[in-house]
Amino acid sequence: MKDTRLDEIWKSVKGELEVVANPSYFKAYIPGCYIKRIDETDKVIEVTTTSEFQRNFVEERLYGYIKEVCAKIIGPEFRLMFTVTKKEPTQISINDLGPLFKQDDNLAEENAFSKAREYGINTQYSFSRFIVGNNNRLAYAVSTAIADAPGKIYNPFFLYSSVGLGKTHLIQAIGNEILKKHPEKIIIYKTGEEFLNEVIDAIQRGKGNSTKRTALKKKYRNVDVLIIDDVHSIAGKDATQEEFFHTFNTLYMNHKQIILTSDRPPHEIRTLEERLSSRFSSGMIADIQKPDYETRIAILRSKNEELKLNAPDDAIEYIASTVESNIRELEAKLLQTVTTARSQGQDLTKELASSIMGNIEKQKQSRITYSSIMREVAKYYGVTIKDIKGSRRLKTFVLPRQVSMYFIREMTSSGFQVIGEFIGNRDHSTIVHGVEKIIDLIKTDFDFAKEVDQIKNNILSSD
Repeated sequence: MKDTRLDEIWKSVKGELEVVANPSYFKAYIPGCYIKRIDETDKVIEVTTTSEFQRNFVEERLYGYIKEVCAKIIGPEFRLMFTVTKKEPTQISINDLGPLFKQDDNLAEENAFSKAREYGINTQYSFSRFIVGNNNRLAYAVSTAIADAPGKIYNPFFLYSSVGLGKTHLIQAIGNEILKKHPEKIIIYKTGEEFLNEVIDAIQRGKGNSTKRTALKKKYRNVDVLIIDDVHSIAGKDATQEEFFHTFNTLYMNHKQIILTSDRPPHEIRTLEERLSSRFSSGMIADIQKPDYETRIAILRSKNEELKLNAPDDAIEYIASTVESNIRELEAKLLQTVTTARSQGQDLTKELASSIMGNIEKQKQSRITYSSIMREVAKYYGVTIKDIKGSRRLKTFVLPRQVSMYFIREMTSSGFQVIGEFIGNRDHSTIVHGVEKIIDLIKTDFDFAKEVDQIKNNILSSD
């Protein structure tokens, strides 16, 4: 392939990048980069840069964008390789090189890494390792904007999706990026359950002594960025919601960044107080959908390269076509099939992947129990298993009770009488009515159908 052809391709790549990538990154770090070669035999695209620092930055923070654009323009079968080709100083303008040699960049990276653990941030989560597709493009764009200017725009940011689609990865990436760009910022990352437990602990230990409650307030109300993952865990917990309401207000009034995630939008968190639901909805809301087939292939290929699994393309494409639920399961299936094939002393093929995945699915189904189903239903609706099995006929309990009946019937094929005995010694006709009621709601209520699908994913993804 001639150099002129490579230049034309790189111009097309840059044109796409300018639209989707962070503008400040594009202006600062793309000048000086170009495609050095395209190896048709090994399916490699070599993108070269002007320095080690520029290569590291581009590979870490713009890899996902460049790979996506190259896949579209050149072909999805090609992988990227980043190299350094030093040029004469006269060939590169001062503007191109300006931001690449800041003396304090390495120090900032080290400080960010040391602070990450203190703040609860996992340094393995970065924007560069997040595969961007049509299913998550808005969420990704908002996240990178927040990392550039926390507390300035998109505040609060409420991100929701089904389990295993990358919510935690994305919000942890925001935290990591803020630590690099704004090392002076104080961040707290907690799950909703961790926040709930801290409030319970403060209440129990603070009886007759306000010191513990005061320390909790000080901890959460004097940060620059508060990240709460799975905030729906605090729904239905009055004291915790009260504490979070005042924490939210304090941070918001002081223009501090608030980032929240959930498995559903604010208005669908049934036992969440209206005043919290209203505040959660007052900023930017984005969701992450299930990845499409092309994105699933990109995810698997990235993981295949990262872990050097050497899984063949036909096996990867088969897994991508079979697993549609979430990224966590998608990557797990890849690892399981490769590991199983190696343990059997065989090379992974599409046919072997199909056989292995069939056995895995049977094992997973055998692990689903009445208790595991009811545990996930209770968690979703903010009630207890005791409430579901009980006799109270409040709507708050009746719906999760009938949903439990439906899933036990669907996922275990148990008889109505057996289900009735397990759920509070109810008779056969009660279970039949409950299951039919849920089936009718799924057919007629689109939002409820999504709710049921979410719960099913939670059950399948639970340990």
